[in-house]
Amino acid sequence: MRIVQISDTHLSHLGGVTSENFSILVDFVNTELRPDLVVNSGDVALLSPDSAEDREAARRLHERFDAPVRVLPGNHDLGEPGDHPWMGLAVTSERLRGFTDAFGPGRFLELDTEGWAIVGMNSEILSSGLDEEREQWEWLEGAAAASRDRSVMLFLHKPLWSPIPGYTEHALAIEESDRERLLAVFSDSRLRVVGSGHLHCFRSAFEGDVVTVWAPSSAFVVRSKDFSFGLSQLGVVEYRIEGDEVEVYFRSIPTLCEQEPFAMAEFVQTMAEIEAATASR
Repeated sequence: MRIVQISDTHLSHLGGVTSENFSILVDFVNTELRPDLVVNSGDVALLSPDSAEDREAARRLHERFDAPVRVLPGNHDLGEPGDHPWMGLAVTSERLRGFTDAFGPGRFLELDTEGWAIVGMNSEILSSGLDEEREQWEWLEGAAAASRDRSVMLFLHKPLWSPIPGYTEHALAIEESDRERLLAVFSDSRLRVVGSGHLHCFRSAFEGDVVTVWAPSSAFVVRSKDFSFGLSQLGVVEYRIEGDEVEVYFRSIPTLCEQEPFAMAEFVQTMAEIEAATASR
């Protein structure tokens, strides 16, 4: 079985670099990698969880994949939990409905014939207190029961483990209490791989016996003097499953354009719209 993880596509109805990169990515995945499944681990839309136009543009672009596609939400698709979400955009049931109307439930379970369970979940409703969070925990219990005695590959937007030891704020990773609960839910399964996005870089490492993979963005690289995590390069992740073994590969895609976000007209316009909406509250 071959799975391709894409992430942080940041697509806009205004077009621009991110949409052009995505078209190149689709052609590369269809012709060179030819996976059995494609997983987008979130931040599908450019910046605003309230842009139905961005969601629709992204939905149409995802239809170009030859393989089945599963789409998970990121913070820019739903907003964030906690007291201090980015730009005041908190995760809400209304924003979740907008996402699910476009892309489906934001979680999935695939059981393959080689003894693997591929699970996708919504990291942005964890610690939100929403009814949808409770419903997802119940669904995860069921997914774990169906995955018992299988190897499990789990996908979500935010990493399970913070890239900065001791730094647990939801801006970078899910809360420690949510991580411990998730690990407990899957304790009777063999959790082998966790694939996340959000950090706009690639890294494959171990947390105990679990391979943790950060998928790169196809839209832009985030460079910061404060944070330096993994490989800062555009691309995708390929997983190859043979029996009980899994191999993880970073795949660079020729001709993807790397551009600073604030050099993108669509990014600047959307940021201005978010700031204006925030100021009017």
